[in-house]
Amino acid sequence: MNPSRELHSTVICLQAGKVLLVRKEAPEWSLPGGKIDPGETQLEAARRELQEETRLELTDPQFLGHHVLETEEHWLYRMAVAASVMPHPSHEIVECRWFAIQEISRILVKPTNIELLRREGFTVVNG
Repeated sequence: MNPSRELHSTVICLQAGKVLLVRKEAPEWSLPGGKIDPGETQLEAARRELQEETRLELTDPQFLGHHVLETEEHWLYRMAVAASVMPHPSHEIVECRWFAIQEISRILVKPTNIELLRREGFTVVNG
């Protein structure tokens, strides 16, 4: 691990073929997740961040892998979300929304998150 890289736990939430993205005050969208706190496991961080940002409980998470990017490392999880379950913005998040993969290319998304989606087989053309 490179000490200059930020360590993140990130969750790809899927519902009816759509991906959940969250947005803070800035116009840029991202996958739910965030920095891992000292003494916290990657799974604990994913669970905490998802709850803080969307009020969703991390249930039956599938660990997708550890991805090392230039300035960040991500422990990536995937979770299916039932159609009856809706996220609600919480903590520093102002908006949560489901996007079809083809819609993601038409919005501003954090570049590292585009890369994570690509690595997991989602075809996202950004730009």
